[in-house]
Amino acid sequence: MAPDPRVADVDRFTTVTHSSVPSSLDPADVTLPRPLVVTVIGASAGIGEQIAYAYAHAGTSRIVISSRTLSDLRAVESRLKEINSTIEVDVVECDVSKAESVEALARHVRVACGRLDVLVLNAGYAGPITLKMEEGKPDLVQQAFDTNAMGTYHAAHYFVPLLLLGSKEDGPRAFIVVGSIAGCIRRGTIANTGYTVSKMAQIRLVEYLAEQHSEHGLFSVVVHPGAVKTKMAEGNTPKAFLPCKFRARTRGRLFFGIFPDELGN
Repeated sequence: MAPDPRVADVDRFTTVTHSSVPSSLDPADVTLPRPLVVTVIGASAGIGEQIAYAYAHAGTSRIVISSRTLSDLRAVESRLKEINSTIEVDVVECDVSKAESVEALARHVRVACGRLDVLVLNAGYAGPITLKMEEGKPDLVQQAFDTNAMGTYHAAHYFVPLLLLGSKEDGPRAFIVVGSIAGCIRRGTIANTGYTVSKMAQIRLVEYLAEQHSEHGLFSVVVHPGAVKTKMAEGNTPKAFLPCKFRARTRGRLFFGIFPDELGN
């Protein structure tokens, strides 16, 4: 199956490529304003975990990390405190597919932290790759929509009011979603129907959010992290895609750690 030409167009988006990361993009060389409160949803492993570490390196004063299982976050909590001994860390269970769970997390941030400057939504679900609608299981497609699309809506519904409480001068007021170029493709070896369409919905939701609240100072964006060998990707990526797209090790930091330092995590 021929790849989607829109993916190739993105690959050619810039005429200059880099093989090393400049120091200006190293979180350790960034000085964040204080106080600065960050919440990372989906911080137990992979990209979300590394984003949390990057904010710790950059000196954020407080970070709330969440995932569906608290036990998965304890090692991340310990590592954050090793990186930055002054950081306050809150560990809260949250399943983005459930409105009441996201509402509870937002309530914790409002009561315990009193403010929120940055929300990073990293939680996602891909499921087995199915290239035709008559294949696969409907409940797995539903799970992709519940997590990727409705999860984004839940996060916006409950966290945007909290982000908007701060003034433009007082903090970044950022709603950042780890998305995927998969939301823009329609064919090829990784055109997983449920995942790609749910990611397209995710992108459009954030576009709506920017349209509705950019004039109020809210920065809303979906970021494509690249082809990253996370646990979710391992064993669920076609062999035809692996040789040219994945790297055994990749070092890079986009908006504070979007590329994990250790891709096995």
